[in-house]
Amino acid sequence: MTADTIAIPDRPRRNPDCAYRVIAEDGGLVVLPGRSEVKVLNPVGVKVYSLLDGKNTVEDIVAAVTLEFEVPAETARKDVQEFLGELAAQGMLGE
Repeated sequence: MTADTIAIPDRPRRNPDCAYRVIAEDGGLVVLPGRSEVKVLNPVGVKVYSLLDGKNTVEDIVAAVTLEFEVPAETARKDVQEFLGELAAQGMLGE
């Protein structure tokens, strides 16, 4: 299954089995469940990942990225959806 074929919930949330740490202003780290792999997040990735609480909608996340990083909504939407697809494919989103 690829990131393009994985359905993203309307209110995505982090996989509680992932360990997540913010590293200063430069980004963050997520340790993937059941593996010795680490995903490095840039500041935008940290913002998105921090909002994956099961309460925020994808559009809420897009709006937050648009506001904080001063990018057009369409650019933010495309990037957020792509990133969520990657997270889902790697098992980093919860059920």
